[in-house]
This record gives sequence, C-alpha cells and structure tokens, in this order.
Amino acid sequence: MSEALEVFALPLGPLQANCFIVVRGSEGLVIDPGDEAGVVIEAFTEFGFDPAAVLVTHGHFDHFGAVAPLARHFDIPVYVGAADAAEMADPALGAFGGFDVEPVAGPILLEGEQVLALPIGVEAIPTPGHSRGAFTFAIDGHLFVGDLLFHGSVGRTDLPGGDMDQLLDSVATLVRRFPADTPVHCGHGPDTSLGRELALNPFLSPLRHDPGHRW
Repeated sequence: MSEALEVFALPLGPLQANCFIVVRGSEGLVIDPGDEAGVVIEAFTEFGFDPAAVLVTHGHFDHFGAVAPLARHFDIPVYVGAADAAEMADPALGAFGGFDVEPVAGPILLEGEQVLALPIGVEAIPTPGHSRGAFTFAIDGHLFVGDLLFHGSVGRTDLPGGDMDQLLDSVATLVRRFPADTPVHCGHGPDTSLGRELALNPFLSPLRHDPGHRW
C-alpha cells in the first residue's frame, strides 16, 4: 500500500498567499511559493530530502515570488502555464505594487491537460479565468486551484487575462469531473470542497440555477 499524501499549507508574504508543500514518503513538491523561500527550505531540511519540482498555478507575483531562489537552491524544474510564463519572466504587477520579485527564467511550459512526469503523480488541468494560463493541479484526490476558487468566493477577474465566464466554466469542469467531497486547497484562506462551494458559494449561482448554460 502506498504511503498517504500529506499536505502542509504555509501562508507566506505580506499577501499571505498559500504555499503548499505536498509530501508522500520521501518525495515532495512545492506549489505556489509566493515569498519567504527560507521557510520552504527549512521545511525540507527538517524532512531530510529535497522537493522534486515547483508547480505554479498562475503567474501572479504573490504566488511565485520565491520560485527563483527555490529552484536555484534545490536545482529543480518549475512548471507553469505557457500563457502566464511572460508574467513570471517580467513581474511588472509586483513591481507596480511595490514588491521586489525575482524573475523566473526557463520554466517548463504547460499547454493543455497533461500528467507530469514527477515522483508524485500530478494531473495538470487548464483552468483559466483568474488568469489566461492558470492551471489546477490534481494530486491523489486533492485539488490545488490557486486563485480560481476560494471558501465562499472566487478569484478576481479584473486583472489582465481575467474573465468571469471563463472562470465559471473552469470551475464547472472540476465540478463535473471530481466528487463533491474533493478537498480544494485555495490560493488564499482556508481549504474547502467542491460540494461546499457549489452549494453555498454565491459566485457559483450560475452553475446551480442555469442548467441550460454550457456548464
């Protein structure tokens, strides 16, 4: 029997974006390290092994601010949606907000749904709406959605590349595909589940009350 997946949430940086450390046995991944690279390095020092990769759900600076130093320290690959790679290479939004964010060069670009060749199995699912190149990472029955979906809310769509219809369509894709009790690990705030949000999240009312829509 394979070892159970462990998920550790680290709210990092002034915007308290959730970085997730995912561990199974002596293998690990880092998802959305937005700041404080030293905290993540210390965690893996305690584990006694290095992560295999960094996964980035979308190219907003509060979710990738620590990617470059972590990739350099551990000498590991970085995965991000192709449509968001330019924002990581030139984090103008972070600079505009007064944050000093190190650019990320040479990530592995994700296009379309795919299974990543990593020690812990990862399904990379395109879920645009909060940004053009946003992805959800499905790992052993857990969904890491970035800023697509929150407990009682959804990601903002007024930034470049945002689109509310596209965001709802992406959520609908996950709702159709995964059970209601699937844990959802959000980019900010507490965890939730698909069923909880479909039933109670006011922003998802089109998914509940408009069955003739494309979702």
